[in-house]
Amino acid sequence: MQRYLLPDSRFFPIGRHDPREKQANLWWSGSGVRVKLSCTRIDAEVTSTSTDHAQWLGVLVDGAPVTRLPLTQGTHTYTLLAGLDAKFPHEFTILRDTQPSYDEAGPVVLQSIITDGAPEAPASRALTLEFIGDSLTVGEGTMGPWGEGQEWRMLFVSHMPAFPTLVAEDLKADKRVIALGGWGAARSWDNQPESRIGRIYNQLCAVTPGGYVPAPFGEKKADAVIINLGTNDSSALTKMSAGELPFARAELRTRAVQLMESVRARYPRALILWAYGLCGDTVEDILKGAVEDMNRDGDSNVHYLHLTQAATLGSRMHPSRDAHAQAAKEIEAELKKLLRLE
Repeated sequence: MQRYLLPDSRFFPIGRHDPREKQANLWWSGSGVRVKLSCTRIDAEVTSTSTDHAQWLGVLVDGAPVTRLPLTQGTHTYTLLAGLDAKFPHEFTILRDTQPSYDEAGPVVLQSIITDGAPEAPASRALTLEFIGDSLTVGEGTMGPWGEGQEWRMLFVSHMPAFPTLVAEDLKADKRVIALGGWGAARSWDNQPESRIGRIYNQLCAVTPGGYVPAPFGEKKADAVIINLGTNDSSALTKMSAGELPFARAELRTRAVQLMESVRARYPRALILWAYGLCGDTVEDILKGAVEDMNRDGDSNVHYLHLTQAATLGSRMHPSRDAHAQAAKEIEAELKKLLRLE
């Protein structure tokens, strides 16, 4: 078994990260590394600082999820895979499977990979996708029993079955994720105006200590940015009086435009696709209006996609894995059409 300290050029970094960092920091859901290996076993040395919520690590083999395990506070070595046949090469993706939590002193750190195989750089992927969103984007509710609705724990949050992972793997794309459960385009589910993704979009990961620095937009540009926000904004509107609603609706439209303008400033040529409707479409008219505002101002590469509302629920009263699979198909079809991938 050989230990490979990260970062290492043979382990391709995925997710938003700062190339200047001296270690493999996993800030957001889906952040990690891809590598090609022929081996019988893979271990990983990982550091987690969470004091309450156990963060989870996941492993995909050739795009299919096979391992999910909780991390213990501190630095420990975990067996990710064992009993493989070394005659068969695979592409392994090792990723952070859960979102940032408020009890972390820093990001999850993938310190090293320990394996009996010789790592090789994986095949490059021509397409890069960025996903911006809330609990749907991070995969809340995709693990656990149906109807579990009270216990907000990382146990019930898994990014591997969520639509961003499905879309990226099906399209053979690299991806980045900036998403937090409960947050919105203008306000959080409980009507907090500070909990909006646009406020922190230009920082690396402002909700985690050490991440309140400018985001490293020198990394590879996104070809498409998929925004799935509005569900929590809809919840916020239900907590307002009739007199507050006109202002709040106008605020949502303005904040949605501001977020898209921030994306456009970073990625001048990227397709921007606002995809909404998985948990209902009560603010669809507002979000469509924001897209129309962008078009009216001369940006024709901004589009809106209505998603089919989830027919089945998973845990935490969130869309099931089947609903995520349906959403992924709809997003993929739209991306193929707009990016002319077919």
